[in-house]
Amino acid sequence: MFKKTDMATNGKPLENGHAFSDDISLCGECKKTFVSPRSLPCLHTFCSACLEAYIKKSIGSNGQRFFHCPTCDMEIDVPNDALPGQYAASFPMDSFMEKLVELVAATSFDKMCDICVRREEKVAAQNWCMDCFDALCDPCFKVHVHGKTTSNHVVFRSDELRQIPLENLMKKKNKVPCGKHNETITLFCVDCREPLCVQCMAVSHRRCENVITVADAMTSRTDVKDIMDRLDSLKDSVHGTNGLGENDKILESSIDSARIKIVSVCDSLIEKVREEQDKLLRQLDDTAYKARKILKGRIEPRKSGSKTIQAAHERMKILMKYGSDVDILLAYNQVKKQLDSCQGSVAELDPKNMVVKVNFDLAENVDSFMQEFKAVGNLSIDDSSDDIGLSSWGVTCTHTDDIIVTDCKNRRIQKFSKFGDLVDYVQLEDEPRDITTIGRNDDVAITLVGKLIIFLSTRKSMQLLKRAKTERQYDGIAFSFKDSFLVVSSIRDCLVDIIQLGGEVIRSIHSDTVGSPLFREPRYVAVSPDGAIVVSDVEQGTVISFDNYGRVLSQYRPESGNGLKKPQGVSVDKIGNIFVADNGNNRVQLCTNDGVFQRNVLGHESGLDKPVAIEVSSSNRMIIVQNDGMVKVFSYS
Repeated sequence: MFKKTDMATNGKPLENGHAFSDDISLCGECKKTFVSPRSLPCLHTFCSACLEAYIKKSIGSNGQRFFHCPTCDMEIDVPNDALPGQYAASFPMDSFMEKLVELVAATSFDKMCDICVRREEKVAAQNWCMDCFDALCDPCFKVHVHGKTTSNHVVFRSDELRQIPLENLMKKKNKVPCGKHNETITLFCVDCREPLCVQCMAVSHRRCENVITVADAMTSRTDVKDIMDRLDSLKDSVHGTNGLGENDKILESSIDSARIKIVSVCDSLIEKVREEQDKLLRQLDDTAYKARKILKGRIEPRKSGSKTIQAAHERMKILMKYGSDVDILLAYNQVKKQLDSCQGSVAELDPKNMVVKVNFDLAENVDSFMQEFKAVGNLSIDDSSDDIGLSSWGVTCTHTDDIIVTDCKNRRIQKFSKFGDLVDYVQLEDEPRDITTIGRNDDVAITLVGKLIIFLSTRKSMQLLKRAKTERQYDGIAFSFKDSFLVVSSIRDCLVDIIQLGGEVIRSIHSDTVGSPLFREPRYVAVSPDGAIVVSDVEQGTVISFDNYGRVLSQYRPESGNGLKKPQGVSVDKIGNIFVADNGNNRVQLCTNDGVFQRNVLGHESGLDKPVAIEVSSSNRMIIVQNDGMVKVFSYS
């Protein structure tokens, strides 16, 4: 006996005893079981009515023909032919979710017969057709199994249906109708990556060369397992310590760190200035005491003499008016002595010569500092969106100076003449990462998303030579002419592999002789004429050179104004000089093969902006691909 519950029960048992999460079956807007579910390009699903109301409200408020997904906030364009009231209908039905909801509803004890409901009758269903996805009462069931077109349909009793695990029931529904022709989808076009019915193939895909059965597509040609591996890896990175969920913390931490540095530097400057202020004020007090003493020593005799002369003058005036001759003569000698003793201090000294001052002169270095001081430092935003294109471009050059460029965004390989004209291009199924010339025939090898390396001929028109499956997802690639093997980098696994042309790993290099990790984000690779391997590490801001066995030969990490910021492409010329695309500083640096800075070869003044991939040809031409996809060619001597 099974307990009756709702269709979606937050992971609690359903009436058929199966666990089922409402995260799957509930609309993100109304929080109820899906009704006529519609799927958005971001793969989130909503009820048609909920989606219609949401789009109407969104485009009404922003006045644009786009809206943001309620779940992931992805910007989604409203189709130009969508009319008010039909916005949701312009997005495809989620047939999987529709099937899931129907199947879960079929397990309920109060499920009505769908055939009878269409006749506006309510009769309990006791059966379920897996082909029609209809609930049937017993009378309708008898008609159904004897019909010419339905006699071979698979029908379960409702009580049997509740005993079968939900995932098994879902997988039994293999007959999915084509949305265009309503015929069962049985084929898959590898070229277009679309499931097809027979009519689709005959009408729209008759010129496609790779049309296979759905069964073959799942087992071989579509790399579904690789897709799942990549999704699992990305899911871990998103929810892990380095994922998107940590970005707010990283930003706030960087802001706090900048604030601490600003306060610390300014406080240090202020503290030093305050200490010097206190020192100078103490010295000023001592100097002022000495200056006052000097001035007092000069002024006091004058003051005293002035008073004596004043007193003598008053005395003699009185005597001259009222005294007798004897009185005057009695005072005469005394007054004369006083006048002789103080006349020099009073009459002979110029008041200008008695001035005493304290002067403060700035030290020469302080005066220069104050004149030149403008700011303690500069603030900037290290925006990872500036990195757009960092993993999207690769460049190589043939012996005839043709330029071959990988375009990740548009999934193509482009061939340009040495004059800059587009000669040919190849459209790819997956995103290319990097490219290198191999051998002497100007064939090229390209790393692709999906653990794959492809080889193209470029002599005349570009043609596919072969594919090689690899153990890892690789990013950078270079060819060793000395040893005839490929060197590839893996950002995901933080290592560099030496591999054969067939993709087999010869040696993996990930740590130094004491076991410490060599890389944090190895991106571009190059091989020097003597066989040394050169790798740029974006996160560490360094270029590492090592031999075939992983023994480090040099690490290029210049300091001060020559420091690397997000180094990208590396290239080695015929005499072993290393060129580095210093992406964050808008320049190209040149260093020796033993890691010694030589000079900045190109900079922003040359029109260079965010260099990514770089190649120095045998004819001394420097080809650079920028973040924006612009290819620039410079002569180098």
